[in-house]
Amino acid sequence: MIALIRGTIYRRMDAAVIVLVGDIGYEVRVVDPAMFEVGEEVELRTYHVVKEDRQELYGFVESLDYEVFTDLVEHVPGVGAKTALSLLRAASASRLIEAVREQNVGLLTSAPGVGRKNAERILIELRPIVNRKYAELLSVEGMAGTESTVLAEVEMALRSLGYSQREISGSLRELGAAKDRSAEELVSDALQHLSRK
Repeated sequence: MIALIRGTIYRRMDAAVIVLVGDIGYEVRVVDPAMFEVGEEVELRTYHVVKEDRQELYGFVESLDYEVFTDLVEHVPGVGAKTALSLLRAASASRLIEAVREQNVGLLTSAPGVGRKNAERILIELRPIVNRKYAELLSVEGMAGTESTVLAEVEMALRSLGYSQREISGSLRELGAAKDRSAEELVSDALQHLSRK
């Protein structure tokens, strides 16, 4: 199984990138191809799907994206790699974790191809895993109640402005806690941070 790829971005496509490793180009499906630049050196943790008629590689820069993707594919019946990637394109890994904790069906059904029954199955199957595996992450980030809602609004606003998930996650980490700050203030601060990069 291919677990990691380190190489150069050779081409960007709508849903994937081609990573050149030596003389071989690997097509890797990623959350956001726009976050990569042609010629950029990358290291992607990969999930290798082997089917009767083809093989597929899914690649992740962020460890949390990889972990949530793996949890979806390996622990939820009926959720394949394409659906898991669709969910990560609709919301960040941390928002998906929070959605499971909140049992937020609406956030999951916002992803293309995810119906209500599938969303409910995901929430049921992943809840014990989220409570056990990501308890520390949830408590550290303090993403509860109003703060979680504010961060979701900020994320959506930045995404609508064309920023990649990588850029958004990085800027939100730099800004720190959202407590006692409005979505408008956080968006403004995030834009200032992003413009300096």
